[in-house]
Amino acid sequence: METGTTLLGQLDAWTLVLVALAAFATALFHSVAGFAGALLLSVCLAPIIGVKAVVPVVALAMIISNINRVFLFRQSINWPAYRAIMITGLPGIIFGAVVYLYLSVSAIALVLGVFLLVSIPLRRVFKKRNYNVGLRGLSGVGIVYGVISGTVFGGGMILGPFLLGAGIVGEGIVGIVAALGLTLNITKTVVFGAGSLLDPEMITLGLVVGICTIPGGILGKRIVQQSGVQIHTVIVETLMFFGGCYFIYQAF
Repeated sequence: METGTTLLGQLDAWTLVLVALAAFATALFHSVAGFAGALLLSVCLAPIIGVKAVVPVVALAMIISNINRVFLFRQSINWPAYRAIMITGLPGIIFGAVVYLYLSVSAIALVLGVFLLVSIPLRRVFKKRNYNVGLRGLSGVGIVYGVISGTVFGGGMILGPFLLGAGIVGEGIVGIVAALGLTLNITKTVVFGAGSLLDPEMITLGLVVGICTIPGGILGKRIVQQSGVQIHTVIVETLMFFGGCYFIYQAF
């Protein structure tokens, strides 16, 4: 299904349970790792609600998820770094979201699929680099982060090595990515709403999914320093690979 006209009416009870479980699980991973929550959630929901609907629905759900994580990690957020990224990132987010409004379903699927598959080796390359980054450097990468994040999910992974280079680690990364994600998804939701991409059923589903992320975020907070990072990485990359293949399949 690619429209929200009968979106809720076509989801039976078991499907809604799967949606809730996907929201909980991806929020748990998101709080532990700081990245990839929205990306994984979009992979899980796309086969259920359709490619075109997945970005606006997940954007709305992530507002609730990020509010929760900002509250949980509020004492660890580096606000000067947040402002440095958003100064340049916000215009890019608006631009990317507007571009998304005019993409066809096939183009959206292709963009999502390619980005997912390319993100796997890019993450590994970035992880091996040691960057020494100040606030100006964060503002520079904010441009790329904004445009990518405005169009697809997962742009936060680009920030990973640069945040580490700025001395932001552990709970600090989870906190600042949550704050950035909150601004990002509010902006995208406003753009999608103005562009009539969000209808009442999509809004309802997005709110339900968002509420289901709250327990996952709370549990993730408790285990953030005890998580098996290597296992988490394998799971994330596996889902990204199959998700990328799925989106490319949908594109063609």
